[in-house]
Amino acid sequence: MVDSGPNSLLATTQSTSAMLSGHFAQALSFSGSSSSYFQINDLTSLGISNRSFSISLWIQPVSLSGVLVHVSSNSSGLGWCLPFIGFATNGSIVAQILNSNGVISVLGSFTPVSTSTWSHIVQTWSSTNGLRLYINNILVASSVSLATTYTASTVSNYLTLGNSLNGGTCGQGQIGTLTPYQGAMDDVRVYSREFSADDVCTLYVA
Repeated sequence: MVDSGPNSLLATTQSTSAMLSGHFAQALSFSGSSSSYFQINDLTSLGISNRSFSISLWIQPVSLSGVLVHVSSNSSGLGWCLPFIGFATNGSIVAQILNSNGVISVLGSFTPVSTSTWSHIVQTWSSTNGLRLYINNILVASSVSLATTYTASTVSNYLTLGNSLNGGTCGQGQIGTLTPYQGAMDDVRVYSREFSADDVCTLYVA
């Protein structure tokens, strides 16, 4: 599968992740098994320390647990590795980065996203505004004082959707369990800049 952005990245692995009708067109359906994931490589900007980034995706979960977005320097999910987006033990969405302070996490509202509707999740980071988490076009959590730096892998990264693969030993942060995700996912986007609130709104209403 080729992405729709200017870099035409190729998916390097797709295993037992079926296609179904999504929020826009087709979406990936993850079974929640250890072999269910979708992975792309050559994400250079995420491997550069203190480079701003944004990750956007739509989800319709079956279960409010597991890993949504995992980033690693190795295709196995190991090396430099961290689950960037996932669920806390209470079903809240968590967004995370890594720096000299350790794993920095921000949590969304204790009201979890719905299993019956599509929800829009956006994680952003910059040295100015730190770590931010938007859910359905609302800024629900942020951290500035502890999150003004981002310690990256220094190499091109792999981004794995719906699974941490062998990265169960990576920093867990506030994500409740590094288990595979069960549910659907659509329109995943990665940018090498921080989204503004207007950018988030544009994607949400598109």
